Amino acid sequence: MLSTCLYLAPKILIRAAVLLIFVCVPSVSPALEEDPLKDMALGFTIEEEGLNQDGGKFISIGGYLESRNQVRVKDVDEPISLRQRLWLDCYLGQDWIRGFASAYFDYDPAVRDWTDDTNELYYLELNEAYLTVDTERIDFIFGKKMMRWGTGDGINPMDLINPRDYRDPIASARADARLPILLANGIFLLGPVTVEGVLIPKPEVNKFSLPDSPWEPEGLRELRRSAQSGEIVLAPREEPDTWFQDAEFAFRASTVWKGLDLALLYYNGYTDDPGYHRDYLTDGRMRFTPRYHCYQAYGFNFAKGFERATIRGELAVKPALPFSIHPNDPSYEKNSNGLVSRDLYQGVIGIDRTFFTNLYVNLQFFTDLIENGQESLAAKRESHGITFEISDKFLDDDLTAGFRGMYFTSNDGSACEIFAEYKIGDNWQIAPGYMTFNGPKDSRLGQFNDNDMIYCRLRYSF
Repeated sequence: MLSTCLYLAPKILIRAAVLLIFVCVPSVSPALEEDPLKDMALGFTIEEEGLNQDGGKFISIGGYLESRNQVRVKDVDEPISLRQRLWLDCYLGQDWIRGFASAYFDYDPAVRDWTDDTNELYYLELNEAYLTVDTERIDFIFGKKMMRWGTGDGINPMDLINPRDYRDPIASARADARLPILLANGIFLLGPVTVEGVLIPKPEVNKFSLPDSPWEPEGLRELRRSAQSGEIVLAPREEPDTWFQDAEFAFRASTVWKGLDLALLYYNGYTDDPGYHRDYLTDGRMRFTPRYHCYQAYGFNFAKGFERATIRGELAVKPALPFSIHPNDPSYEKNSNGLVSRDLYQGVIGIDRTFFTNLYVNLQFFTDLIENGQESLAAKRESHGITFEISDKFLDDDLTAGFRGMYFTSNDGSACEIFAEYKIGDNWQIAPGYMTFNGPKDSRLGQFNDNDMIYCRLRYSF
């Protein structure tokens, strides 16, 4: 026992030193998922030559320093993440034209604990950088941006524009994390109807997690192990990467009718996750080639607000999506590519309400239904479940605490989280919590049951 403690001591001291360095230096304001330039009220005027000649130019620069540490409950010596982050953002604006940019630098020493690939040890990234042009009837946005569509809370069948963050895909126990991409967005006000169009000149898809990453999907892990042992061949990914030729686009038409927010949506682009084409080499081994397929999606969503409650819902149809045929099924043929097209139907219905002063309750039901066929799919034909959150505010609303999660009633696992966020003055925030994953090892959430964690985020904003 003593020898184990002596072995762990240097690593713990190093991590503690890193934590102190990052939390004792001034930091920045949080990242914003929605357009931070909407209804912008910037903090100060720059008096330098060239910036205020017309008396209307403003600039605001801020950011934060954050220490976010996720430690496994079952194996404290192999933390999931010890991410230390410096975030900077900048707002510029004058009348009808505004700009926003954000960037961050990450250092995560925990990467060395679970993989030999240290590409994610240091990470410098331009997050968002876009220009907003406002006119009376038409608005345009150009640049790299986050754009999440849908009225669902954590589950949005038509949220298809931004790929997942492969380094940190689990934002909370009922929501994922996404990455901004380069796009052009136009919003047109046509009387009572608003029409919005998005053009993505070069598709962005979900990148693969590093080998042995805590968030590496079990299916990908098995493919990599089989390829390393020589049982199969895992070919390089074939991505849609031709500018404009492989362009994606989406449309949304929305209106308000008798207090109902209504929207029709359309998307034409590529799957964020690949389908694995199978063929056989001359030596008899099976070769898997990850390919991304073009498809279309049609959606409808609605929301109705009451005095202290909101009812929301979404429906989506995704025709001819590629799914894998299970290789052990009798219908599987050796000369086939291992994929079959099926229609996917998705639905979400939910309600959230505030009780008393600040007691917030959110409950959603969701379902995915795959069209039936003769071939047995590797994916389940039907999945369904609920997402939930119960939270309240305390200590003059400086403390928010609660319980949230996702539970698949179709035996695809569950994720639950106890969370708290405490604001200390105008600059500091501390957010501790506990997250657990349960379910069969081959299920959607159960595959991460080794990632049960205690976490703490300490942020200083400036």
